[in-house]
Amino acid sequence: MEKIQEFKGLGGMLNGFRDLVKDDKKIIFVGSPGFCTPFALFLGYPVREKEMAFIPGLEKENMRRIISTECGLELADPCSFDADTVVILGGMAMPKIGVTAEEMAAFLSQMSYKRLIGVGFMSIFQNSGWADALKFDIIMDLIIDGHLYR
Repeated sequence: MEKIQEFKGLGGMLNGFRDLVKDDKKIIFVGSPGFCTPFALFLGYPVREKEMAFIPGLEKENMRRIISTECGLELADPCSFDADTVVILGGMAMPKIGVTAEEMAAFLSQMSYKRLIGVGFMSIFQNSGWADALKFDIIMDLIIDGHLYR
């Protein structure tokens, strides 16, 4: 894949994501339960006027709409299984989650969508082989450095 944009920090991540989905009406995030949920809510914040949903793992029966409240974004009631864009969060490609690229491809074949975006950290999709196995339109790959000070 060729690099099409570079950005810095969390603000750059949010602005980049907002620009990617600016023309979409409905976005579905697919991620590991717990770990990926806050990332879906974080990414969804700058596009909170759009229809969004989160699927924990490959459990479409547990899919929940993402709504905007006075406390931020939250998971709400069940909703439909189709979207303009599906965003696979990198936690799904982590070996300890136990989902293969083939299982994800089979899961995606049940959905109706126009674009597939991967959002992950430290080249998880490339290192796991998912970048080659799935037909991503875009992969947003991030590296966040951190430090502790006393």
